[in-house]
Amino acid sequence: MQEKLWYIKSAQIFSGMKPHDHAYLSELARMVPFKRDEIIYLPDDLSHYVYLVKKGRVKLSRIDIQGREVTLDIIGPMDIFGELALADEATRSHTATALEEGLLCIFSKQNFKKVMDTYPYFGLAVVKLIGLRMRKLESRLEDLAFRSVSERVTDTLLRLAKEFGRQEADGAVRVPITQSQLANLVGASREKVAEELGKLRREGVVNTAYRAIILQNHPGAPRNA
Repeated sequence: MQEKLWYIKSAQIFSGMKPHDHAYLSELARMVPFKRDEIIYLPDDLSHYVYLVKKGRVKLSRIDIQGREVTLDIIGPMDIFGELALADEATRSHTATALEEGLLCIFSKQNFKKVMDTYPYFGLAVVKLIGLRMRKLESRLEDLAFRSVSERVTDTLLRLAKEFGRQEADGAVRVPITQSQLANLVGASREKVAEELGKLRREGVVNTAYRAIILQNHPGAPRNA
């Protein structure tokens, strides 16, 4: 119970709530572990739940008309997904897959809506989140249409470094993503992404490791103060 309460208090979307509100939320949720590559939901599954990632990362993806997987977003700790259930989404339009072992805090749609009705400021935060996700998706679609693979690879690695990167002793930033996952995220073939990473490697900007890409000397990479 205390662990679940801590995760809820730490999530940005719940930051405006008071301690007794957090306790109420924790009573409505259930904690569920997940394994790497576990499917959380599939397209056409009923949209009955909203999810808070407590530990690990979750990939949201769909299959395009050519039958290729396209990653829509990667959700990390203290963020929610499945929120379109609150906008009267009847069934899921994409797949949610665990990228690594972790924990979810799961709310039924009915309970989450009850919280939104009880705390109007929280409902507004959820509406803003849905709008932000839609704008983020629109921006990604524009990138796919108008930007080169090289630009998409570089920008995506920098974004992931800021969101999920871990700085190492030598100052490099380890980004937990495989080349295949990166290819799905930028909408390019694995071969093309490998080619672009090869160029960056020869420039001394990146290196590759097991299930990770390491930013070594990129000026846009995040640095600890």
